[in-house]
Amino acid sequence: MQTAMNATLKYCPQCAQPLALAAHGGTQRLACTDAKCGFVFWDNPVPVVAAIVEHNGQVILARNALWPPGMFALITGFLEKDDPDPASGVLREVEEELGLQARVASFVGHYPFERMNQLIIAYHVIAEGEVVLGEELAEYKHVPFEQIRPWPAGTGYAVRDWLLRQGIQPLPFDRRFLSRIRNFRVIDERLLTAGQPTAEEFTALHACGVDTVINLALNDSDHALADERAVVTRLGMQYIHIPVVWQAPQREDFVQFSAAMKQARASQKTVLAHCAANKRVSVFVMLDRVLNLGLPRAIAERDLQAIWQPDPVWAEFIRAQLDEPSQP
Repeated sequence: MQTAMNATLKYCPQCAQPLALAAHGGTQRLACTDAKCGFVFWDNPVPVVAAIVEHNGQVILARNALWPPGMFALITGFLEKDDPDPASGVLREVEEELGLQARVASFVGHYPFERMNQLIIAYHVIAEGEVVLGEELAEYKHVPFEQIRPWPAGTGYAVRDWLLRQGIQPLPFDRRFLSRIRNFRVIDERLLTAGQPTAEEFTALHACGVDTVINLALNDSDHALADERAVVTRLGMQYIHIPVVWQAPQREDFVQFSAAMKQARASQKTVLAHCAANKRVSVFVMLDRVLNLGLPRAIAERDLQAIWQPDPVWAEFIRAQLDEPSQP
């Protein structure tokens, strides 16, 4: 998986020759183009410590100065080479960021954060003293245990696991974090649409209650996951692939999609329908809502138009389906 770090690394740090993707260790990695050099950028995950800070009987969540208003999470920081161990590192971070003296109450777990190529090492710490924010933080808040809503990303999974160990049933995951997925839309409580999700985003979707994934993209579409079926089914979700050729959508494609949606509704499944950019899906969903659910076209088209204005090929496809409304 290419990360933000290796996307910016273009030249070999040993000999300054260009880097290029090559097979190493069973996957594609950036490597020096000079065979005599032999440098390979292995892009190993970076260890990050995270603290669930219990303070005055509540948990402290903080907002980084670079984050938008309203976005709060745990105290985190890179594990430094001088830290004797991760537990010492997390206590150092709590003191640096909050000005609090703390002790480790328990190890919570380790969690992959693929988007940043990090491994989160999470602890529950109990802290004392008066909060004095470090320069990286803009604000903080105290939240009662029962009111913490986990988020579907690395540290959010740690929060969920910790709450369960405290005997507290966590609130449902915060779906707002899914908005990072390309062209993500919430159509209704049981239907979400998007462009191509990453493997990490499929994990988040599953955590937020998605039962079924319907993919309308081709296997070679932009950003396609070569192992998407395996990723989805390994998470326990049903996977339905209806490959729709971009320049030649067929009525049979829509008939299959309608049948899949009908079955999902009958079994009260939560569906994520996606393609490469949510263009194919936005058309199919609009048609399904008009032809099979009886929704007025003007209402059903709002979500489509929020994504794109169909080109002549897809405008004709829409017209043809609306002129022949019989569906399974």
